Amino acid sequence: MKPKGQLTGTALALGCVLAMVGALVHAEEKMSLTLISPAFTNGAPIPRQYTCEGKDISPPLQWNGVPEQTRSLVLIVDDPDAPDPQAPKRVWVHWVLFNIPAGATGLPE
Repeated sequence: MKPKGQLTGTALALGCVLAMVGALVHAEEKMSLTLISPAFTNGAPIPRQYTCEGKDISPPLQWNGVPEQTRSLVLIVDDPDAPDPQAPKRVWVHWVLFNIPAGATGLPE
């Protein structure tokens, strides 16, 4: 059992939605937007410093594959198995950032 407050990299990857605002992407075009954190690998526990049991700071994030016509980005970080991964009761929204410049490729810690 994972300690309370510790998510896996998979949970963050599923909980992070990097959305395009104002992008003109046609349905037949394939989009390959990738979001990662250099602080942990997919499926691995998020390091303690990024949880409420540590410094409670955001991990560094990096992305690529943003379509050319994107005007701005939105980042929503939610926790789909809050408060307990073994018995999830709700989705907890940790933070929301909007109007991120379309040319940005990441966010620092």
